[in-house]
Amino acid sequence: MVARVRHDRAVAAAASALPHRVLDLLERYGPTRLPGSLFRHLGHLATADPARFARLLLAPGTCAIPGHALSRTLLHRLVGALPDGLVAELGRSSPDLLPRLLRALQPSRRTAVHAAAVAGQGEGAHVTVDTALLDALPRTHVADVARRLADRARARGADRTTVLRAESYLPFDEVRDRLLAATREPVADDRATAWSLLVRNAGRSGDRETVATVLEDLLRLRNEQDPVRSTALRALLTVPPDLFTDTVEPLLDRIAADAVEARDSSATTRTALSSLAVAVLREHAVTGERALLNWALRTLVRISGNSGSADLGRLDRTLRRGQEHTVLEALRPWLEAGAERSDYGLVLALARALGRRADALPGLQELLWQAISYGSTSTARSAVELWLRDPADRDARIERLLTRDPSAAALPAVQRVLTTRRTDLLDAYLGGTPPWGRFLTPGTVWTIGTDYAGTRWVPRQQRAVQRDLERTVADEKLPLYARGAALGRLATLPGRGFDAVRAWVDAPDVVLAEAALAALAHTDRPADALPDLLAHAGDDRARVALYAAGRAAAHARPSRLRELFAARTAPGTGKVTSRKQTVRLAATLLPLPDAAALLADAYAQPDQHPDVRAACVASGTELLGDERMWEVLADAATGERALRTALLRTHPNELDPGHRPRYAKLVRKVCASDDDDELVALGHRALVPWLPWAPGAATVLVEALTDMDRRGTWSSAADALATAAPAAPQAAAALHRALTLLATGETADDAGAERDRPARQRLGRLTEALTAWPQVHDARGRAVLGEAGRVLAGHRDLVPQAVSLLAESVELEGAGGTDADALHAALVELAALHGGRPALAARTARTVRRRVERAGEAGTGATDTLLVVVARLAGTGDAAEGLVAAELTVACGRRTAWTGPWRTQLRMLRQHPCGDVRDVAYGEVTAVE
Repeated sequence: MVARVRHDRAVAAAASALPHRVLDLLERYGPTRLPGSLFRHLGHLATADPARFARLLLAPGTCAIPGHALSRTLLHRLVGALPDGLVAELGRSSPDLLPRLLRALQPSRRTAVHAAAVAGQGEGAHVTVDTALLDALPRTHVADVARRLADRARARGADRTTVLRAESYLPFDEVRDRLLAATREPVADDRATAWSLLVRNAGRSGDRETVATVLEDLLRLRNEQDPVRSTALRALLTVPPDLFTDTVEPLLDRIAADAVEARDSSATTRTALSSLAVAVLREHAVTGERALLNWALRTLVRISGNSGSADLGRLDRTLRRGQEHTVLEALRPWLEAGAERSDYGLVLALARALGRRADALPGLQELLWQAISYGSTSTARSAVELWLRDPADRDARIERLLTRDPSAAALPAVQRVLTTRRTDLLDAYLGGTPPWGRFLTPGTVWTIGTDYAGTRWVPRQQRAVQRDLERTVADEKLPLYARGAALGRLATLPGRGFDAVRAWVDAPDVVLAEAALAALAHTDRPADALPDLLAHAGDDRARVALYAAGRAAAHARPSRLRELFAARTAPGTGKVTSRKQTVRLAATLLPLPDAAALLADAYAQPDQHPDVRAACVASGTELLGDERMWEVLADAATGERALRTALLRTHPNELDPGHRPRYAKLVRKVCASDDDDELVALGHRALVPWLPWAPGAATVLVEALTDMDRRGTWSSAADALATAAPAAPQAAAALHRALTLLATGETADDAGAERDRPARQRLGRLTEALTAWPQVHDARGRAVLGEAGRVLAGHRDLVPQAVSLLAESVELEGAGGTDADALHAALVELAALHGGRPALAARTARTVRRRVERAGEAGTGATDTLLVVVARLAGTGDAAEGLVAAELTVACGRRTAWTGPWRTQLRMLRQHPCGDVRDVAYGEVTAVE
């Protein structure tokens, strides 16, 4: 945790001190190559050079800064320093970001920026209403935008809900009749949507009379279904509470009563109504609207039976300094009235909502004391936590509370203070009868907490609590869990816990014996407990004893540990699991020479169990600085299956770089064996990360893949080779060799009873694996795929496999950074392989289209490059090139909402000489009738 904090501070310092250097790194490598913590400090970069930072946001592909990294504060800072034109370009390049940008702008700038951001955009084939965008527009402008959207939706034949959603942003008087008419639709979902739109429209108006009018309309919900009613009430939560006045209190009361009394009233409805009441209470406790305060409290009681379950939120964060006194005075009549009925729910709710501010309100503190004195037990428990929150007067309050009710010592908040600060009051609770009372009923198992007995208590108090805990452990009438817990607390007593707990390690009861073994490691002498713990390594207590031994061994001298561990690793000295755990502890806790010697001796023991030897191999990777461990690993590489499996589980990142080449040879040795196909398959997967340190090891994968006599390991070799090829140069060369051998080395088996073209099947598996891995989509991976595809393209019957590789090798995701000539040449090369193969050409074109669609949003440069390439492909008249051009046009047209150039390109493709191309072009529409 400390290292992470230091790293974050270093990143923050770099971002603030060298912002231009960080921007250089972002432009060069993109965010994927920089630490993620950098994005918490983007404000320094945006402030240093806002225009340059904005260009990074506009950059296509991997160089773009992710939108989710832009906080609201950063957007405010950024748009405040940028001209309207650049902000509009940001919104145009990322439509999802446009609403956030508009909300960050001053209202006076939003109209111009929105108009510039949407200028020139095509309307697209589908009609949508972006409510987030409309919510961000100022009232003076949103009506015009909403009216255009509604007219467009109506002209395109959109459903009535879409039209109403746009119209709901029109002025209230203009749209009220239409929305009210929609609340009478026969379908419940349509009515619910209409009510929601009507209420939200009134809330956006900011007019109190409009809100009152809608509340009168909402009286019709009395006879509605609950799903409709709950939707309308949730929409009412979006209305600013300051728009409610005392004059609408009767309407709110009628709506609340109808909702609660309805036979189908649901939890969703009651939750929405409760949230509305709380919002009104928080708002008008300051304004002093008495009728609304009455309604809010009455509604909370009506819903839950009391107002104590209300969550008033964080009033300490929403009220101005000093307003808490106003709120208290406004609510005092209800607080005092509830106190007279011994109902302190609202007192607790208000104290929680005010947080630390409640400590400075004597009237509220007195009500909390009344809740402790006269409230129910549960109420008093909650009130004690709040009453003791102020540290300034906590010590005196503890004494006052304990004087009134000694059983309060059982409360956690009281016990914390009693055992740490007011230890002068402890004697009354030690060595005698527990303080029975309202907080500690007779028969309850209880002893005072001992967490601070060693540092805060005097010796007589420690002796007294020891006697109490020993009586609890010995009391057979108590449940075992209580006696075991007392053992754990007994162990923490300094100077006394060890001997007291040790007496119970051989208890006849399993629960107590295991609790004592576990507690020994938590005494003030854990090292002295190690022999007792290890003595149980061979019996039924080993599962607890060895776990505790690991903690205790960390406090023992290494010279003593080696003797104890060595005596418990020989065959016959305990259970196999115990010996394995001992080996792991030795590797972790002993110095390197001692640990290596112990593991080597344990490994070489005659008749040693294979699992123990495997544990020596697995733990020995941390001890490779000693030659004896290399001897163990070398023997394991040719040993039993468990040993070789343990050898393969180590990753290069777990070893020192100097040890990796030597270890990689051992991994290759395991993979080269042929006596266990399952183990060799595991070795193939394990070999991949070791290839950079094992020159020539990729030949093992090639041999396993191309040897037709080996039928059990070729699939794992194919997967491993496909994984390694994009990352390791030697694996890429090995892939080229394997493809050549498989393409030219086909056997005579053709549709035979036992085998059918085995080389072709293996080549197909290798091709599928190559195109499935995500690594192939970087530059190196695409180059590997391209080379592999060209190898197969020279063989007539392997053209489908070659095409699948070449189609994935073309760089389409970041086309903005690709030269149009290079992209055109790559697609022409791909299309040339489809002569006489129309079905394959159609499949390939769809693959290219899916790749563009997977890339998501792209910058203007990318679409411009693709537009040039598509025009060239469509102009040749070739069927395969035309299909690729048509599918790319469909993908890019949808991405850009069918702007003018892409509509022109679609019209040209509909005149293509190839019928298949024309069918694709006619199958897409730019505007739905």
